[in-house]
Amino acid sequence: MDPILTVRGKGLVGFRPRVLSLRSRPSVWLRLLACFLGLLTILGTFSCLCGPGDNFLLRQWSHYTRPAVLRPGQYRETAGKSVEDLGRNAEADEMGIVHDKRDESFYLGGTLTLTSSQSLDGRHPGPVIYDPYPDYNSKQWRKTYRGRFQPCLGPRGRDLDRTCSEDMVLVYKGKQLGFPESRFGSHEAIDLDGDVCTDRYSRFGAYGYDDDSEDDVPGFTRPPLVHWNEVDWSDLQSHCFERNADRYKPNSALNQTHQRPLSFELREPPRETFEEPTATGVKRYHARSAVLIRAWNSMLWTQNHREYLRAMIMELSLHSGAEYEVFLLIHVKDDELPIISDAKTMNNLRKLIPPEFRNIALFFNNKLLEAWYPKIPDHSAVLQHHQPLQIFSQLYPNFDYYWQFEMDARHTGNIYHFLDKATSFAKQQPRKYLWERNAYFYTPGAHGTWAEFLEMTNNSLQDVSANTIWGPILGTGIRSIGPEPPNPSPEDDDFDWGVGEEADLITFLPIFSPKETTWTFPDKVWNFKHGLHTPRRARVITMGRYSRRLLNLIHKSQATQGLGLASEMTGASWSLYHGLKAVHVPHPIYADGQWTSNELARIYNRGLPENINGGPDSIWNFDHLYDHIMYRLSYMFTTHTAEDLYRRWLGYRTAENEGGKKATQAASGEMVNMSEIFLFGGIQGMIRNSYGKESE
Repeated sequence: MDPILTVRGKGLVGFRPRVLSLRSRPSVWLRLLACFLGLLTILGTFSCLCGPGDNFLLRQWSHYTRPAVLRPGQYRETAGKSVEDLGRNAEADEMGIVHDKRDESFYLGGTLTLTSSQSLDGRHPGPVIYDPYPDYNSKQWRKTYRGRFQPCLGPRGRDLDRTCSEDMVLVYKGKQLGFPESRFGSHEAIDLDGDVCTDRYSRFGAYGYDDDSEDDVPGFTRPPLVHWNEVDWSDLQSHCFERNADRYKPNSALNQTHQRPLSFELREPPRETFEEPTATGVKRYHARSAVLIRAWNSMLWTQNHREYLRAMIMELSLHSGAEYEVFLLIHVKDDELPIISDAKTMNNLRKLIPPEFRNIALFFNNKLLEAWYPKIPDHSAVLQHHQPLQIFSQLYPNFDYYWQFEMDARHTGNIYHFLDKATSFAKQQPRKYLWERNAYFYTPGAHGTWAEFLEMTNNSLQDVSANTIWGPILGTGIRSIGPEPPNPSPEDDDFDWGVGEEADLITFLPIFSPKETTWTFPDKVWNFKHGLHTPRRARVITMGRYSRRLLNLIHKSQATQGLGLASEMTGASWSLYHGLKAVHVPHPIYADGQWTSNELARIYNRGLPENINGGPDSIWNFDHLYDHIMYRLSYMFTTHTAEDLYRRWLGYRTAENEGGKKATQAASGEMVNMSEIFLFGGIQGMIRNSYGKESE
């Protein structure tokens, strides 16, 4: 209330109270509202700058001042989706040529054409913070794990805050209207969130995307600028681990000389013993994983490379409290460079790396590989891609698992969410018929749900159960140290063995037997007792997760016995020899074409149920008969579609000069993608133009 002057009787002046109302003085209310909103903004900004502290006032106001936070599964498309392929009965041909036509649906939509209702009113939708991390320090979490989660210092000079938009990946609810379903694998199969999507600003905005511009972008609020050359990601990761050290095994402290090349000196030989599982009800230490990003010394560093690496480090390492640590593994392609003995050479190599990443880089060349593995005759990258990874695991044995990624891979969702779901899927797979299932390209439109696919494969293998893999395989000349099956025959197991067991190998493409195929490298076998008759398994592309014990076993066989296989046979074959658990994770893979699911399932899953793609008609035969399909997949050793999709997502034209910002942005908004992983066979054509200039 405020006083108002009144006249009483003969000029006497008095005061009476008056209640404010919009009718009497609307400008007052507007000023009060403006002050209130300004206060909220100041508090929100201050709380973001201060990080996730315990200030009571900031906690009370945070609900009003920050974007909404969405967790996986909290938003679901109301209509749901069916794995039924509408064209599954369409006429097809043996070679898949009839339907070899581009699917323009991939490139037509954007933030203004989402399936969610938020963009139907004509306004640009607003992205929300996406938080896929565990509920750290909750009562349930602390029942399971030792220690306490501590937030880590971020590149903006303050502790990271998962409720602050400038620290997090943002997502849009829904997905691109009319976006085709994945042809192989699915979000549902591995419980990956497929009901949200990102554009390039919501995905990489926190990591410096377009930070040299001041233009307004619908749905995007520019975060404060960061002087990235002053950031030291090695230092941030080390501090993060120190804050959270009580969550991990006491021997997890890292040697901090990351900047030096891999050394000939073996500091501490790792043990090959299996760790006993933690007893039920006993708190356990959290596992740690090293993430190695493969690159080379002459690589042209682009802005997109930098953003990708910043995202990997922030999302995997810093936000998780050091559950992961990210490294660069740099291949020095000139074997004459003295990378071990000459400090000047090392300094020159380090200068080729952006300053922010120099201290997470380790260097190797083929001469180093020869010194570690003199009994193996070939050390080329194409045939011994695992050897640098093996050496790293010997020099840094403090990790439980080692992820390997290529620099020409990209992920359009939160990478922690993707790896977490891949790991969880692998952990829940039973060992019965696992090797046989691993060989399939799971095709939802033809095979149905993952549960229906399991039923189909199980039924097809019942009569040939004796021909399936059950425990360590014989006839290799290698003494297995892996676990023995609980029953003498898979027929006696009710799909129990292996459930809840961590996988020693996780792959992103099927695992097959190459012996009877004309795949590229089936005869690259060195020093095995039975030569080319040795059983073996292969999987294309070496990206994936390897356990420490698997890498130790490979290292010992190569270093002491000279046993070797081509890179893409190594991890899967040593898992086979020792009875270790290997799992192909059926993540979503898209095909830019008009093929039906039945057509693709038939072409990509040839052979007997116990030996899919292991015969003379294998899809992996290097006869180029199906290149017109292979090149149009979103994840493959060589593919055009991955590059096209990613280029358009970044706002560039495709490799064929189609689309682009001016063509579609006004009508559809920025292109969006769900959580999916791409691998580019020819990414250099894309990344050369990723500084912010459109390629013509």
